[in-house]
Amino acid sequence: MQSGNKGYLFLVVVLALAALSGWLYKQPAYDYKFGLDIKGGVRLTYKVKELTEDQRRNLPVIMDNLQTIMSGRASASLGVVEGNVQRKGEDEMIVELPNFTDAEMARQTMSSTASIKLYHAKNVVTERIKFRDYVIAGRDDATTDPVQTFSKRNDPQNRILKPGDPEYLNMIKGWTLILEGTDLAKAMVEIGPNNSVTPMFNFSSEGARKLEAWSRQFSGQQENVAFVLDGKVLNIAPVQRDAILSDHAVLTGQFTASYANNLVSLLNAGALPVELEETSSQVVDPTIGKFALSQMITAGIAAFAFTALFLIIYYFFPGFVALIALCLYVLFTITAMKMLNATFSLAAIAGFILSVGMAVDANILVFERVKEEMRDGRSLMTAVELGFKRALPAIIDSNACTILTSLVLMQLGQGPVKGFATTLVIGVAISLFTAVTITRSLLVFFVSSGIVKSEKLFAAERGWFGEKLEATAHEKPLQVVNNSRRYFMISLLTIIPGLIFVFLGGLKPNVEFQGGFEAVYKLQAGATTPEVVKNLETAGFKGSNAKITTDKGEKYVAITVPPSDKLKSNDPGAYNTLAQAAGVVTKLPVTSITSVGPAVQQESIRNAILAVIISSALIVFYLALRFGLSMGGFHNGLKFGMSAILALVHDIFVVLGVAAIMGFFAGWELSALFITSMLTVIGFSVHDTIVIFDRIRENLRKPMKGEDFGNLCNRSITQSIARSINTSMTVIVTLLILVIMGTPTIDLKFFCVVMLTGILSGTYSSIFNAAPILYLWDRRIARTRGEEHSLIAEATAEMNRLRAQAMQTQVASGPSTASGANRGYSQVKRRDSAIDRSKSEIDD
Repeated sequence: MQSGNKGYLFLVVVLALAALSGWLYKQPAYDYKFGLDIKGGVRLTYKVKELTEDQRRNLPVIMDNLQTIMSGRASASLGVVEGNVQRKGEDEMIVELPNFTDAEMARQTMSSTASIKLYHAKNVVTERIKFRDYVIAGRDDATTDPVQTFSKRNDPQNRILKPGDPEYLNMIKGWTLILEGTDLAKAMVEIGPNNSVTPMFNFSSEGARKLEAWSRQFSGQQENVAFVLDGKVLNIAPVQRDAILSDHAVLTGQFTASYANNLVSLLNAGALPVELEETSSQVVDPTIGKFALSQMITAGIAAFAFTALFLIIYYFFPGFVALIALCLYVLFTITAMKMLNATFSLAAIAGFILSVGMAVDANILVFERVKEEMRDGRSLMTAVELGFKRALPAIIDSNACTILTSLVLMQLGQGPVKGFATTLVIGVAISLFTAVTITRSLLVFFVSSGIVKSEKLFAAERGWFGEKLEATAHEKPLQVVNNSRRYFMISLLTIIPGLIFVFLGGLKPNVEFQGGFEAVYKLQAGATTPEVVKNLETAGFKGSNAKITTDKGEKYVAITVPPSDKLKSNDPGAYNTLAQAAGVVTKLPVTSITSVGPAVQQESIRNAILAVIISSALIVFYLALRFGLSMGGFHNGLKFGMSAILALVHDIFVVLGVAAIMGFFAGWELSALFITSMLTVIGFSVHDTIVIFDRIRENLRKPMKGEDFGNLCNRSITQSIARSINTSMTVIVTLLILVIMGTPTIDLKFFCVVMLTGILSGTYSSIFNAAPILYLWDRRIARTRGEEHSLIAEATAEMNRLRAQAMQTQVASGPSTASGANRGYSQVKRRDSAIDRSKSEIDD
């Protein structure tokens, strides 16, 4: 009765959690935060320019101030409600402006120092002094900004000097600074006749003192005073005769209301403490993203439906319980992501859909183990308890490796990569709770309360994917390690075709890894990838690449070109030039523009290499530690960890080969998402390997009489093959659905294709490569150092040591006072619950 009460209590707790999650999900404060690839917008990356020694010492404080000021500019000056400004590394900032596509305005607003400076333009010609070097040439009509241009007085060509011209900057260097941004108290817009607008500045007392002192010094001389912002002269005019300037000044000229208001709000938001340099930019049109979201939701529903049907058809009642836990997993995960303000980018949503397929892995491992215990003659309750108990180590270890690789991605990745990794970490953590806690408690409740009595409801007889092999594992194990050469040869044959295309130049880096520019255009009918590339080469864009995709009947082409003097990231007209060179329609909209400078390019390459190295090292260390604790020491655990990583080499080469083949024939490019997919493959491949290694670890504790390590490995593989296939199958089908239905962009499709290939390869390598590598390693050590150093010998010695230690502890503690002889009459007569009996059987 007590166990029944606990079961009912837990049901109440689960219902309360579900109700709380549902309520939090509905709260308007926790709304979906979609990424730029869905909503469209601008992403800019900035790096701090040269710093003084004092600034370098105070860099953390400067960066905090910088983040605050830029966040204020995003909301106040640009009006972006969901703008995001986040720090990257020590001296970089990433600015994301959803639903804002005016890249030029974003650049001017976010990177402007907003430190207005008032100069005495002492080398510019005035009414009184005609022999100075420079002459005012008027406003620059080529830009919407009110920028003054100049010319050199003695220049025979009368060349016009504009911002960015070295001579223009040299002219300003010859001026005398009167005031700067720190002397500004407030900026405002004054409305004049005919709704004309004039920016007005009020200065602080110190600023007023400086301005008054200067104007008295040059009183009556009608010297030119210039307002300069970010190296651009906004206004230059002579001081009226006998005028004494003091606490305010105005900008004269023709200003649009939007420019004047933006300038005033920018100056009032505060000046940047340092100068910034743009290192990369991306402008995304929301057209594709909105449809892509709809596609991915449809694909997610289809993947969930398949998973639900598989669970119920193959596992029957336990599958129904797992489906309840899976529904709660979806609710808990989405609610947690909304509360954490996580970004739902296309990659993050793909990661969430994938995590649903991965979330059932723990249930499959448990249910297969329950079926195995039932075939061995255990009672239903005992089989349930043992199934969870014995599957738990593999569940924890495999999910820990996935979390490790995701944490590395969270640390080193940005944008979609970070979103995907965050989603995966949250998903794995919650899936552990729902699978291990909710599924277990519900099953225990239904069985222990007597609601479920029939073993037929657990579908133990179902063996469609290798369970029949498990039943004969002791007598007729698969001969895998004995035929390791055959399986290694198959691995080699799967690698060679891809390597051929690697050497043929099939691995094509995208804009992140080679720098340069990428633009996505709508494509004219009939154009092909080779034609576009040929047009670009002819136009002088050497080393270019093109990728063509079709979405909703429209064809799109993504053009990537290396860094080129013909294209400037801040010149919108350059992308029309690129479109014309490629032969695509220029009247239709550009759907995406990306530029990457050399600093970001080098960082992308460095982070990709670091991510693979660090993830592999963490997995090796974790497995060495976990397996070493029960296998006689860290050195034995290292055998398991290194064998798992060596098996992964096969998967990495297969993935690179597929990338080279797709790059050679379709122009698909290596991107940060490609590295993300490869690391996810590493985590999942290790997941399957751990299932088999965990069974090897378990069998090493109780080897069959006279059994050698080769037979033990074969037996372990045979006992685990069904659960390896089943856990992979749900993810493989989910990825197939995503590839067919839910990946409208090429990068996302490539991401899913790589993962699909990697998981297929990883399932093979986990079964046919990992254990043979471990076996060959162990045999080599036994031959060189002696059989006493083999895994089977050291594991046996470790178990004997633990048994002896347990015996000593039992003798030291004396006879138990809780024995049956000392029980009261009521205790002897009390009927044990199903759980108590099952625990007794497990202990026996």
